[in-house]
Amino acid sequence: MGFKIANNSILRSDDYAELVRGKTYPFERKGHQHLADNVPLWLTGTDWTARAEISIISQSIENNNIKGIFRVDYLYAKDEQRVLTNTFIRMYGGLSDPAIYLLSSNAEYQQALSEGKLTRDSLTSEGFIHATPKSQLNRLANKYYKDKEQPLILSVDKELVIPEIKWEPASGGLYPHIYGPLNINAVTEVEKISLNEDGNFHL
Repeated sequence: MGFKIANNSILRSDDYAELVRGKTYPFERKGHQHLADNVPLWLTGTDWTARAEISIISQSIENNNIKGIFRVDYLYAKDEQRVLTNTFIRMYGGLSDPAIYLLSSNAEYQQALSEGKLTRDSLTSEGFIHATPKSQLNRLANKYYKDKEQPLILSVDKELVIPEIKWEPASGGLYPHIYGPLNINAVTEVEKISLNEDGNFHL
């Protein structure tokens, strides 16, 4: 299974109840990649709430564990915090979800069941199958699936996917791209969806 994502511009932690601009704080996180130390970084909560803009003062890696010190350069609050938090959720919120999602039709899904894998033309034209984080399902369904017969949402367990999954920028966010046919046993849930009375999906 090839799922991977590297993000060295955001430090996520719920360890800091109060932050003071100009003060330094210790940090620790698992990983083998240094946080960027030549540009401002963001500190967020584990729910992606924007807390502060920070700078890395020092850091070291030992046994797949990063320890260091950061300085708080700017604190976010009110509307600025809300807007930036929404941006982080759109960009990165799907990373912590154990599942990724595909919009499909019943016909496509039944064919995938019979073949044991789901393939799409995009594998030839782009090299991957488009998937999405949960937060983008409603937007994508309304954009692409209003005219599809028997539309479905396929929930896919990232840990069961055999091809490599890469999170890459598209339409203002990060989206999971599956670089090969999707083995159908990775689909753990199938949900039928239908248009509301106003002619839109409300997922």
